[in-house]
Amino acid sequence: MIRPTLTLLLLSSTAFAQAAAPLPAEAAVRARLQTHLQQHGATGVSAAYTSASGTHASIALGEDAAGARLTDQSQLMSGSIGKTYVAAVALQLVAQGKLTLDGKVADILGKDDWYSRLPNAKSVTLRQLLNHTSGIPEHVWKKEFQSAVTAAGDRAVGAVECIGFILGDEPLAPAGEAWSYADTNYLLVGLCIERAAGGSYEDALRTRILEPLHLDATKVNDRREVPGLVCGMASGIGFLKGPVVEKGRYFTNPAFEGCGGGLRSTALDLAVWLRALFAGEVVPASLRKDHRTGVPAQRGVIDSYGLGCFVIASPHGEAFGHSGVMPGYLSHGMYYPDLKVSVAVMFPTDAGKQVGNMQRLCDQIAGDVASAKPQQSPKRGD
Repeated sequence: MIRPTLTLLLLSSTAFAQAAAPLPAEAAVRARLQTHLQQHGATGVSAAYTSASGTHASIALGEDAAGARLTDQSQLMSGSIGKTYVAAVALQLVAQGKLTLDGKVADILGKDDWYSRLPNAKSVTLRQLLNHTSGIPEHVWKKEFQSAVTAAGDRAVGAVECIGFILGDEPLAPAGEAWSYADTNYLLVGLCIERAAGGSYEDALRTRILEPLHLDATKVNDRREVPGLVCGMASGIGFLKGPVVEKGRYFTNPAFEGCGGGLRSTALDLAVWLRALFAGEVVPASLRKDHRTGVPAQRGVIDSYGLGCFVIASPHGEAFGHSGVMPGYLSHGMYYPDLKVSVAVMFPTDAGKQVGNMQRLCDQIAGDVASAKPQQSPKRGD
């Protein structure tokens, strides 16, 4: 039997504080999620939304791959949604004059002994890394990379080691001429951030985003021990097949994802983050147009890609967000400016058929939230 868990909180400018508040859409969203699970076969889902009226809810249904019940506190790996944070930090540094969107990456990393072997090394810019038009190949799906990461065990495979798997490869296209998604781009962005900030990306993320926005459930995946992480099921699309967590340890050190994603979170933290990011609290005003202006992307996947975000023509108008995959987990989150609604869904499996169309699900939930009439919370003692 699928059992829901609900958390309801009140929205402030940068965080949510626990309080009694109108409950606009919980019943409709819960029914929507339950129907979706029954149609597609996933064992469970964690979802959350924020509404235009200043409320949000977190709903968990079903179980993880180990049979443990999901709750609103369940943490799942959010995969490439982590790129939204990386891009936000980079844009803050651009606004401060420490990075330049159209400056050459070679001016930042060019003295490193490996850099000259990077495809399009001389011509690629920070903007092209952020919107995936660099022409640099993806390292993640190389079998030799997956074998090395799996064999690494407790050892963290760092950004430069990951990038090493594509050094010397031919570029996919001249820089700026074609779109091709690659985690490799964001590992390079992370290195640029560290040079500009004078410290680790993790420190910049914590001090610039996680702490100011009180995203306390969002954690960096930097070791195999992952407290609070639910067990996901890997489908064999890469790395392994089967449960990915045993006795609180991931199958290998997940630090290899780095700035390609690199985080675990709750659905609620994701929904809060997407609202803050796209409602104007994070990216400086002078760069918001750059942030949200997309280049044509892969047909049938997304409409266009901005600087670390999907740009989607949704039934509710233009929407912004990202999806994520990590062995054992799938996630998707969107913000709908016309509705002032954000939605995040997370699944403890990476099997696409069991998850279904996550963009359509987010669109449907956003519609449920926007159309539901608020209900008055019962008085204390009722």
